[in-house]
Amino acid sequence: MERHEFLELKTELLINGIKSTPEALKGLGSKYKEQNHGLFGWDFEDHANIALPDDFALPDDTIVQFRRNSRSNYLIDLVNDQLILSNGKENLCQVKWLPRPAFYNKKTTSNKEMVKIGQIGGEDCLFFCYQNFCSHFSKNEQCLFCNLVSTSQTYDSVLKKKATQDIGEVAKAAFSESNVKHVLLTGGCFKHQKEVELVTDIVRTISEHAGLNRVPGTILPSPAKNLDEIEKYYDSGINAIGFSMEIWDEMLYRAICPGKSKSFSHDEFVNSIRNAVEVFGEGNVYGVFVMGLEPRETFLDGVRVLTSLGANVVPFVWSPNPGSKLEGHRAPTSKWYLETIMEAAQIVIEAKIPSGTENHCFKCDGNSLLHDALRLKGIE
Repeated sequence: MERHEFLELKTELLINGIKSTPEALKGLGSKYKEQNHGLFGWDFEDHANIALPDDFALPDDTIVQFRRNSRSNYLIDLVNDQLILSNGKENLCQVKWLPRPAFYNKKTTSNKEMVKIGQIGGEDCLFFCYQNFCSHFSKNEQCLFCNLVSTSQTYDSVLKKKATQDIGEVAKAAFSESNVKHVLLTGGCFKHQKEVELVTDIVRTISEHAGLNRVPGTILPSPAKNLDEIEKYYDSGINAIGFSMEIWDEMLYRAICPGKSKSFSHDEFVNSIRNAVEVFGEGNVYGVFVMGLEPRETFLDGVRVLTSLGANVVPFVWSPNPGSKLEGHRAPTSKWYLETIMEAAQIVIEAKIPSGTENHCFKCDGNSLLHDALRLKGIE
């Protein structure tokens, strides 16, 4: 297969899901990394009593998130001691599960299982959700694509609140393993000032425990109220910051994110990104989108505006996951995703934004396509 075909295959797998045979899952949870639902459930169907892979690698090292769909034609099976991906008609390629981190078997000094505090996304991204809670659910105003609360109730596989000291200990253990390169830190929506204090405290603790002058990676807090807050985030020692705008089109943003849009307007997000670029520098700020819930034109408008400000973009491929209000809906076609993401990649390149891959890279990213599209254009 050619490199562009692996991008096409990843797109198909993300929008259609995948299944696997029991034989293919041997070693999962011991030798290979299993799902631990740190934030959302991305599968097409729940699997509370079944351990499944978190992600896997294609032959060109493209990382693909495992999204279970028992009705999918895509299947991973064990054939002659090799994991083979097929589409119901023919074998496509060999794949590999990702190794299970050693710290998954360790505990903190407070006797908490480390895997319930932080998880590895892809090959090299240490992920922390500092609070599995979103205030918008209490008013039935959650984002329509979000299943944070139902995921927590279905799996109960992580601690809903993590002590800062425990996060620091997990970071120390994870960074001692050579494959961990970045941190991604996020949480639900809650009282703003409390979030600023909590996030800066966590970053400092990670820095101290892991022995890092500055922490490589990204925080995803709520939009900052002013430049002073952004400077506080920067001074905590994190390298990059992102803001989850979700949807660029303002009317669709209000419709799809009813609670969030009442708390933070479209313009507040844009202003936060503009101010963050001043503090963190070009390429070290991200606008985060859910890709597939708005027209191509408005999504690409968002990419153009944000890159013109000096920011990068992380568009996650939407999954109509169980427990969300859009459960059972369908994502756009793979052709739509491919054409849109290749155009987005060209916009990023023409804007000459620093890649920021020292903070977020294709190896982190099993559920996004932009890094992979940029790889095809020589940016890794």
